[in-house]
Amino acid sequence: MAGLKIAAGAVVALFLVRLLVLALEPRIAFFPRPDQAPTPADAGLPYDVVPVTTADGLALRGWWVPAPEGATRAPVLLVFHGNAESIAYGLDLAVRAHGAGFATLLAEYRGYAGNPGSPSEEGIAADGEAFAAAATARAGGAPVVVWGRSIGGAVAVRLAAAGRGAALVLESPFTSARDLLRDDGAWLFLLASYLGSYRFDSASRTRDVRVPVLVIHGTADTIAPYAHGRRLHDLAPGPKTLVTIEGGGHNDLWARHADALWAGAERFVRSLPGVAVLPARPGQAG
Repeated sequence: MAGLKIAAGAVVALFLVRLLVLALEPRIAFFPRPDQAPTPADAGLPYDVVPVTTADGLALRGWWVPAPEGATRAPVLLVFHGNAESIAYGLDLAVRAHGAGFATLLAEYRGYAGNPGSPSEEGIAADGEAFAAAATARAGGAPVVVWGRSIGGAVAVRLAAAGRGAALVLESPFTSARDLLRDDGAWLFLLASYLGSYRFDSASRTRDVRVPVLVIHGTADTIAPYAHGRRLHDLAPGPKTLVTIEGGGHNDLWARHADALWAGAERFVRSLPGVAVLPARPGQAG
C-alpha cells in the first residue's frame, strides 16, 4: 500500500511539474515587443499596412514595402524576426531590398507590436501561414523568398517544408530548441523540455525543403552557435549556399556586417529562376 501511495504521489507530482512547464514555456521562449517604431516611412520607404487573418481567427498586421517603380517580376522577401525583436527589426533588410528592386513583406506575430493574442510555437506557425498567403497574393506570380531569423527561422523552415515559397533564407538559425539547451549546458531546462510541448525542430523539417536554401551565420554567435546553421545547410537536400560571417554574433549582423550579409543574400535571390528586377546599382552584388 505504501508503494502505491508513493507511486501515485510521484505521478501527481510529475503531472503538476508538466503543467508548470507548459505554463512557463511561452514566457521563456518569447519576449514580445509592444512597440513597432520606427516604421518604414522613418527609413524613407513607401509602405502599406497588411491585414491578415490566421486560421484560428486572429487579425494581425504586417508591413508591405513594394518594389521601386520600374521593377518587373520583383521577388518578395517574406521576413520573420527573432523572439525578442519586433517587426521593425526588418527595416535594414527592407531598405537594402528596395534598393535592389525587391519587395518586402515584414510579418508580425501575435502578441507583438499591438497584434492580439499570445505567441506560442503553433501560434506563430499559424501566423506564418497567414502571411505566406498574403505574400503570394501580392507577388503576382513573382518568387516569394521566405526569410527567417533565429526563432523566425523555425517559422520559415516550417513554411518551406510545407511547400510555401520559392526559396528559403535562414539568418542565425538553430536546429532545435533542445539542441540549443544542450549546447548551452542548460541541463535543467533541457530535462524540463521533455515535459513541455515546444520543439522548434528545424533540423527534421529541413530534410523536406526542396527549394534553394541560403544559410547566413556568424562564427561568433554565442546564442545560436554557428554549428547549427552549418548543420541545417548540410541537411538541406536541394540547392544550398552557406554565407559565413567571420566574427559575426547573433545580434550584430546588420549593425556590423550588413554589407557581407546582404551581398550574399542579394546574389542568392538574383540567381533564382523567374527573377527579373531592376539591375543592381554600382557597388551592389549582382
